[in-house]
Amino acid sequence: MRRDEVIAKLKQTEPALRDFGVAALYLFGSHARDEAQSGSDVDVFVDPAPDRDFGFLPFMDAYEAIQKAFGDDVEIGYSTRTGLSPYIVKDVEREAVRIF
Repeated sequence: MRRDEVIAKLKQTEPALRDFGVAALYLFGSHARDEAQSGSDVDVFVDPAPDRDFGFLPFMDAYEAIQKAFGDDVEIGYSTRTGLSPYIVKDVEREAVRIF
């Protein structure tokens, strides 16, 4: 899948993700760099809205909305920005593409 196709699918999730308390969605990894191969996972992270409770259930609901957009054949790497490993967070933020 090409980068523009991934971005289009992610943009379709915006209304649902906002309902679950997501303020921003970012794509990173091979799809963000447009270097994805067949079978590459789609790596994303979210920033929760500061005025919303973004506990386990909204976190998982947002993940499921993203997974549904791609189907079960595509693996989704999913995190919040604060959940990213401190060892990779700077590199991830540098290459991330903001979807909304």
